[in-house]
Amino acid sequence: MPVKFEIYRGGVRVKDFAPQGAYAVGPESVPIPGAVTFQDGLLIADPPEVNAAGVALLWDLGELGSFHLETTRLIPREKPYNLNVELARLRLMKIVQKQEDWNLFDFPKADGFNQRLREAQDLFSDALGKMDQPAEAAMLADRSLALAVALSEDLAMFHAELLINRRRATSAFVKHLFGCRVDFAMQNQRYREMLADSFDYAVLPMSWKLLQPQEGAFAPEVIDTWIDYLSKRRVPVLAGPIINLVERDVPDWMFIWENDFDSLREMVYEQVQRVVSRYRRSVVAWNVVGGLCTNSVFSLTFEQMIELTRLLVTLVKNTNSAARTLITITQPFGEYHAHNPNSVSPMLYAEMLGQAGINFEGFAVELELGLPQPGMFARDLFQISTLLDRFSTIGRPVFLTAVSFPGRHTPDPADRTEGRMDPAAAGRWRRPWDPQLQADFLEAVYRIALSKPFVENVAWGNLVDVNQSVPGGGLLDEMYQPKPAFTRLQELRELFRAWQAGKKQLQTP
Repeated sequence: MPVKFEIYRGGVRVKDFAPQGAYAVGPESVPIPGAVTFQDGLLIADPPEVNAAGVALLWDLGELGSFHLETTRLIPREKPYNLNVELARLRLMKIVQKQEDWNLFDFPKADGFNQRLREAQDLFSDALGKMDQPAEAAMLADRSLALAVALSEDLAMFHAELLINRRRATSAFVKHLFGCRVDFAMQNQRYREMLADSFDYAVLPMSWKLLQPQEGAFAPEVIDTWIDYLSKRRVPVLAGPIINLVERDVPDWMFIWENDFDSLREMVYEQVQRVVSRYRRSVVAWNVVGGLCTNSVFSLTFEQMIELTRLLVTLVKNTNSAARTLITITQPFGEYHAHNPNSVSPMLYAEMLGQAGINFEGFAVELELGLPQPGMFARDLFQISTLLDRFSTIGRPVFLTAVSFPGRHTPDPADRTEGRMDPAAAGRWRRPWDPQLQADFLEAVYRIALSKPFVENVAWGNLVDVNQSVPGGGLLDEMYQPKPAFTRLQELRELFRAWQAGKKQLQTP
């Protein structure tokens, strides 16, 4: 039996609704397969063979923004649930859980947070008392959810401030904190100089499709140019993923082997050996492999995913023992798992890598938001902080290798989709995306990320507004003029440098 919801907006029952980015949710907020549709005035989640399920979707909160939110898990029944109430219920639950996880009860400033939480809880309690008047209950739940989301973001920033101060006190920050991903489509000297001058390290993708466009061919010239330049400028290089099994990075000629695991294993082995042998003297960390858990290109069993990961990490260790090895966690929110039952959720894959005894040094995580496609719908600061916290128990450092948010709220003809996707359909933080809002969100996310003791460093995904992964996602415009996000990032970089040198106290947000 499916889980059904009534939806209310402004106290009026919604009869026509197009769910955006909707999927069913199982335990631990893991997306699960199952259709989510709007039929006959009801939102219906129909995951097979589960006793309880929730639903996640893009939800408009007015002035606070539009975020991808989820409900609690619910037992199927004939009577529809009230979606507004269930969205508020889960956020309130998450806040209480995080207050305990973050140990925020012992701080005087937390009293103000607790008062705001009680206000949100009281509104929610009033909503529960009005369930026989669902429109009124929904309006009360909407107010409760708005208070809860605002509170949860403030809690995330307060917690980040506490942890940054602790890391500062123990000198726990590494030297190279702020990086940027290289775009091989940009070949001009101005781009190279801006990247080398403005960041502590470079993330250098090793696209298999670029390096081996035809079987038996090897075309390293573009990467050679970048390696030579960065080596001369003494900019540390984090390279990879060497093998990224997602459609944009797999050579076209490889698809004939999609059902032949032995041939796939042999070919990825050869490619990794070739790349690491060539650049081992110039790379300080290898992002070895990504895209395995999505199972979007090759159909692998879970055992084959682990086997391939172990094989390639071991190969890199044997070829370049001095370098660190990372493994990419693709689409860390895991939406792909709702659409591909043969995939593995990102956190399960991450946890099993540690249990399998694979000798690697950390996880590479990409956090690119702002397009209406799986993995890229807008999230609020509390959700981002909570996502990162899930890595805290695995015992490996996290490297954010590509962080990107939009700098505009309209389609961008210069991005990789050539303007085919509208960022407004993916949500927003506060108001519609603009350059100043991008800078504000960047600073907040960087502070949250760098407050986590297991996050080693953070790299921005797009330097220039040319061929960028999200609309207006560059730190510089198409004429290489700094945008507010570039200025803000450089201010953060100088602030952390000054603090590391003992010259200045780290400012709190």
